Amino acid sequence: MSFEGKVAIVTGAARGLGRDYARSFAAEGASVVIADVLGDLAEETAAEIRKTGAKALAVSVDVSDLASTRAMADQAAETFGRLDILVNNAAIWGDLESSPMMQVKPEYWDKVMAVNLKGPLLCTQAAAPHMQKNNWGRIINITSMGALMRGGPYGTSKLALNHMTFTLAHELGGFGVTVNGVGPGATYNEATKSQVSPEVFQMLIAQQSVKRAGESSDFYAAMRYLCSDGAGWVTGQTLYVNGGFNTSF
Repeated sequence: MSFEGKVAIVTGAARGLGRDYARSFAAEGASVVIADVLGDLAEETAAEIRKTGAKALAVSVDVSDLASTRAMADQAAETFGRLDILVNNAAIWGDLESSPMMQVKPEYWDKVMAVNLKGPLLCTQAAAPHMQKNNWGRIINITSMGALMRGGPYGTSKLALNHMTFTLAHELGGFGVTVNGVGPGATYNEATKSQVSPEVFQMLIAQQSVKRAGESSDFYAAMRYLCSDGAGWVTGQTLYVNGGFNTSF
């Protein structure tokens, strides 16, 4: 039970990989906050986790709104008495196969940046002060191998998130708070199936050293280490968990 007594917020945790991450933290003893814009679905996930005997709280949040993220962090701290871990997982990524830069509509660009880039910043601004009170905190930004490939707003936002991870690590290191990124590789879950054709997905797998799709457990293993006491001297890093995918521009 590595995270016994710890409190973890996972954004975008009502479904998909975020839900898996929250389940994994809960299974190792953490009290988890299921933070998602889909409030009803977040409550379903929290209720499911509570049935296992773990502690879980559902919070409806718009990560692009500062007041909403502050309410999320405050509610987590008030409910469980502290806040230790933040996983910035919420993201918009519907342009993996298309959306050339020259055709991107300004309103879509703004929407992606608001969630994928401003969202992690606002969540960190809201959560970090609670961590600083105990001089201990772990912030994980979920980036993507898309940051190292050609792409539209999604890839751009994730590459910028890598830079922001390094900058926030510098600012928060003196308060016992580390900030790192985890970049998942190709995984064929519900979200991926709706965005990426089987043919394109197999092309991605073919460029990997390990010829299989990634699982949520692969990505959680990385954040589990980065959230541990043993990683207290590791900060500002982005760890790609992608089967050795050959990324290039």
